[in-house]
Amino acid sequence: MQLSSYIASPRFTNALEPITLLSWRIIQYTSLIYHSMRYIYLLVLVLVSHTLLAQNNYVATTPVSATPGSQNTLVGVMVGSSISSGVQNAMVGFQAGTGLTTGAGNVFVGNLTGASSTTARDNSFIGTAAGYANTMGNQNVFVGSSAGQGNKTGSANVFVGYQSGLNSTSLVGSTFIGHQTGLNNTGLNNSFIGYRSGVSNTTGARNSFMGYQAGLSNTVGYSNVFMGIQAGYTNQTGHNIVALGDSAGFNNTASNNTFVGTKAGLNNTTGTNNIIIGPNSGTATITGNDNILMGLNSQTGVGQGDHNTIIGGEAGGGQWAGNSNTLIGHHARAESMTLHHATAIGAEATVTISDALVLGNQVNVGIGTSAPTDRLEVNSGADHESGVRLSRLTASSPAQLTTTEKVLTVDERGRIVLAQAGRFLVRTVADWSDKVFSPGYPLLPLDEVEGYIQHNHHLPGLPSAKEVVEKGIDAARMDASLLAKIEELTLYSIRQQKEIDELKQLVNRLLRQKK
Repeated sequence: MQLSSYIASPRFTNALEPITLLSWRIIQYTSLIYHSMRYIYLLVLVLVSHTLLAQNNYVATTPVSATPGSQNTLVGVMVGSSISSGVQNAMVGFQAGTGLTTGAGNVFVGNLTGASSTTARDNSFIGTAAGYANTMGNQNVFVGSSAGQGNKTGSANVFVGYQSGLNSTSLVGSTFIGHQTGLNNTGLNNSFIGYRSGVSNTTGARNSFMGYQAGLSNTVGYSNVFMGIQAGYTNQTGHNIVALGDSAGFNNTASNNTFVGTKAGLNNTTGTNNIIIGPNSGTATITGNDNILMGLNSQTGVGQGDHNTIIGGEAGGGQWAGNSNTLIGHHARAESMTLHHATAIGAEATVTISDALVLGNQVNVGIGTSAPTDRLEVNSGADHESGVRLSRLTASSPAQLTTTEKVLTVDERGRIVLAQAGRFLVRTVADWSDKVFSPGYPLLPLDEVEGYIQHNHHLPGLPSAKEVVEKGIDAARMDASLLAKIEELTLYSIRQQKEIDELKQLVNRLLRQKK
């Protein structure tokens, strides 16, 4: 029989079946032995782990103390080797928490982290030598290589970043976040955030620095707030300073200043008690004191200038202000560095002399009105009242006029107009008395005039004494009225003369007839 025919026959298949079943059983037992050996191997590792070495590193550590507390996790060479009754600690890394005895609730991760801690509680140290010198400090969080390395008894601190709070020993309630933040700090209650923020600070306290190199040079300055790249960069001893913005108060070393905005007060050095708000505002100020500058590029005197108030975009620019000046409005300015007590209010308002006030640039000023139509309009709020008082010039003041001087008066619209002293202006021909001589003028009969006088006790067309007292008189109108009465009297005289002439003629005729 050929081989191929045999392999295909039932006899071959029946002969092969026992061999196939045996092979399958061998595979199953081999797999079972393999998995069993894995668990056995792991069990051996656990049993001998306190002595097992692999490349000089411990996988786990059994505490040296016979009474090592409870609920602790110890991983690494000499980790927690002194622990006695401490509980709920987790320590991982070479000599991590090696000195801890009764401390509890600590987390030390990294070589030498919390190595000196004894009774410390509730600390979290992560990174090589983080919290290395801490002994009894509690509730600290140190993250980063050498973070809080020098802290011994300080509590409630947060140091995050390489060497942050490196040399701090007994701080309370400080927060340092960033590379070398608070590196040499020993002052209390500081918050430094950003690369090398507060890196030079020693005993300065109650400071808040945020931003790249913010407060970099500060040593003993206290109660400062610096926020922004290199804000308050140069300050060392100044206190009560607020600098917010990129390079705000960069060169400042004096106290009691407020700088808000990019490069606000950039060049101020020894000037004090300044408030400078706005991008690039006060960049010209170096030694000026007691200034208030608000607005984009608002400036005071070049390098100096004291007691100025300058508010508005580019206010005080150009020819900058001297001392004790007030400039309010966009580009409001003073034209000389020697000016003092000068005030310019309004956009483009410019003052050029000291002890002067300028309102706006070609504007109308309204007092008591929202829509002035002249350079100055005063609405007193009461009829027949000007709303203007000259307290040192009254009706009892001696006259100052000469025959050639002019005076100011008001017209019918209340406008102040110029008049010749001793002269009165009449606006129209109709306001004068010549109309008495015009045809058709209603000249009253004398008997009616007599009746009017008897009833009113004054001439028709003239005010009574009561009216004069209550309302006063318009001198020009009164002159015109009095002249009208003279002209009326002239007309009466002419008429009477005609009657006299007629009577004379009649008498003469009668006399001639009698003869």
